[in-house]
Amino acid sequence: MSPSSWPSTEARRRRIFRLAFPLFLLLAFSPSGGQSISSSINMSFGSFSAGGGGTISLTAGGARTKTGGVLLTSQGALPAAAQFTLSGTPSANVVISLPLDGTTQLDDGSGHFMALNSFVSSPGPVGTLSGGGTLMLSVGATLTVGNLQAPGSYSGFFTVTINYE
Repeated sequence: MSPSSWPSTEARRRRIFRLAFPLFLLLAFSPSGGQSISSSINMSFGSFSAGGGGTISLTAGGARTKTGGVLLTSQGALPAAAQFTLSGTPSANVVISLPLDGTTQLDDGSGHFMALNSFVSSPGPVGTLSGGGTLMLSVGATLTVGNLQAPGSYSGFFTVTINYE
């Protein structure tokens, strides 16, 4: 490929710093026969450029905001809160416990990490299963992006614990 056919510097920069974050989730449900948890959507912070770093916050409703030099883009992966369906005892109250700050990070497999903190859920911290025994649970969090964070696809997991009241 000749230098004249290479993409422009700006096009290379956008491609290099486009980061998407699939997030694998792990849930725990206190044993009590007849309950289950199924995941319908994995958490994603969507595509963005790291720029000078900052944070990206994702609400339980899936809306994202940023601070600092992070540039949000609408190309590539779209943002999404994690979504789950809980099934169990009809009309039962459950307590939803989310990870504490400083306990979860994403990893690109090449020694680069980003912290995931300030988890939020809807409902939370207590929810009630419907008369049919189901509850939809959505989870968001805040991602800390470093100054010139290494590009790549980062993933990780977090635990949400559900206990009957």
